[in-house]
Amino acid sequence: MSSSARFDLRASSHQLQPPPSHASMSSDGGAFANAENLEHCARYLNQTLVTFGFPASLDLFATDPVSIARTCNCIYALLQQRQRDIEFRESTNDQRQRALFACHESVLDHHTHDFVIGSFLCSCMLYQFRMQSDISRLEAKIERMDAQLAAKDRELATLTRTEAKNTAALKSQIDKLQQERDEFQKMVIGNQVDAYEVKKQELMQENADLRALLRSMQMDMRDFLNAPNGSSQSTVTDNGRQESGSPQSPLGGKTDVFDLPFHMARDQIEESLRTKMTSIKARMTQLQDAQKGAEVTSEATDRELELEAQLVEARSIIQEQACIMSKHFKSDKPR
Repeated sequence: MSSSARFDLRASSHQLQPPPSHASMSSDGGAFANAENLEHCARYLNQTLVTFGFPASLDLFATDPVSIARTCNCIYALLQQRQRDIEFRESTNDQRQRALFACHESVLDHHTHDFVIGSFLCSCMLYQFRMQSDISRLEAKIERMDAQLAAKDRELATLTRTEAKNTAALKSQIDKLQQERDEFQKMVIGNQVDAYEVKKQELMQENADLRALLRSMQMDMRDFLNAPNGSSQSTVTDNGRQESGSPQSPLGGKTDVFDLPFHMARDQIEESLRTKMTSIKARMTQLQDAQKGAEVTSEATDRELELEAQLVEARSIIQEQACIMSKHFKSDKPR
């Protein structure tokens, strides 16, 4: 049996402990098993028999507790003797091995010293070789990293140039779009100005037409008021004489008042309209008085109605013209 096998056998024998209640021999005969711990003792004995190399375990499950206890005690004694023999042999073998080892140690001491020195030198050389190899690898790695860094620098420079080109192109495109937008705005503003000028010309033409219409209506009303039956418009002087000269118009002869700006001629126009309304009312009163005194033909009545309709139409036209002119002046003030 080898030393390793003996060591395993001894370790196994130490691991398999007897029951804790009977770990040491008692004073009444050193009984190992009794009727109370048969199962544990049987398991321990079977394991120990197998550990120490016995061919087979005993049949410890008999029906007679006394016989089983006696068998267990016998087997336990045999196992103890066997264990002591094994321990003695192991101790003897260990002593012999130590003696042989001491002899070999004394013989190989000198060779061992030389071997240790040679091993140390070899280790030093191997360490130096490894250090040189590591240094070479590190240098190669540094060169590769330098090459990668140079490639990255070139790539970064390329990206920088590309970015600068893209920025310049984008700026040029933005400037172009800005210029196109300015031109478009100028075109739109020009179109608006042209449309405004056209509208202004139309309004001016309409204003001129309205002024011409007003002058025409004024002349018609002047002719009507200066008719032979309109002698009430004649003026009387302070000394009682009646002047039958050419009668003045309701606007006092200032027929060019409509050529003035609206904010300057507004009061005069209103005063003229009030004067004209007063004259028309007086004329209508005279006509009513004359109708009572004499027969008035239907033509005179139709003429009065026509004049009244013309007066209403003239009033509406004047109001529209006043609104248009006020809007026109409001739009001209910011400029």
